[in-house]
Amino acid sequence: MNHEKNQYKFEEGEIHVFRITGFIKIDEINESFFVLKNKFGGKHLLKSHYYKHYKLKVNQELKCKIDKINCSGKIYLEPENPIYKEGSIYNFDLVEIIDHINSVGKSERAALVKDKFDNQIICSIPNDIDLNERKTIKCKVLRIKKGQLFLSIPQENFNNNPLKIGETYWFILDSIKEITNTQYYILKDDFDSYYSLRKDMYQHYNFKLKEKIKCFVTKYNTDGNLKIEPIHPYYKINNIYSFKVLRIDENIDPLGNKEKIIIVNDIYGIETKVRSINIDTNINKFDYIKCKVDGIRKGKAILSLL
Repeated sequence: MNHEKNQYKFEEGEIHVFRITGFIKIDEINESFFVLKNKFGGKHLLKSHYYKHYKLKVNQELKCKIDKINCSGKIYLEPENPIYKEGSIYNFDLVEIIDHINSVGKSERAALVKDKFDNQIICSIPNDIDLNERKTIKCKVLRIKKGQLFLSIPQENFNNNPLKIGETYWFILDSIKEITNTQYYILKDDFDSYYSLRKDMYQHYNFKLKEKIKCFVTKYNTDGNLKIEPIHPYYKINNIYSFKVLRIDENIDPLGNKEKIIIVNDIYGIETKVRSINIDTNINKFDYIKCKVDGIRKGKAILSLL
């Protein structure tokens, strides 16, 4: 959602330099974090166990991508990988060929490969690719999240999906399928590629089988398939709407910082958080407030207080 902003004026996808100012362990939740400071003086927490192989140190300057800004304004950072860059192609050691169930519930061949840190990664194999007798294979880094590489096998004779991240396309609702005990809508594009959406997140969209659904492409999934987000049936990005306040929650992060979050009801009665730097103390339960729709994620509007 490249429309999302917060008090630090960051947007998803941007690259900024942060300084590691500390390291904390929180026994109550059995987690440890690096404390990062941004150029505005704000602090962020980075779970250390995702990045053990990065060898991060206190006082180190670190380039990070703004990977995600959630509905309450929390920023998720993705540090620059010491070796791998998104969009680049590298040689990976081939461990073995395995059978794999992908994100749309289909069985497929996959390569289990190993990166320079000895992390093992599953990478789907196109049907027309023969990896017999191979010890290494070339893979493209599609995305890096929580220190994990998402890979694909680029080949001249393999038709890569022509859909572009950030663009909008029409899809057909092909079927409803149960995958790992959860029901998913399975959508198909004009190029016979398939996509999955959790059914419970889109019940209010009233999708029907074989219906044409307009969606925008958001990012890569862990199996290298693209993820999509349907156009919301009511809310339009960048438009302003009135919302009824249900309550104001208080959250305390692991650093002890307090923040207040407004919870409102959307047009379908779904509880939705509202991002705000400073919450007006005159806002009360059952008041109506004006909010801007910054984006849509998993069927919910991402809101900010005007």
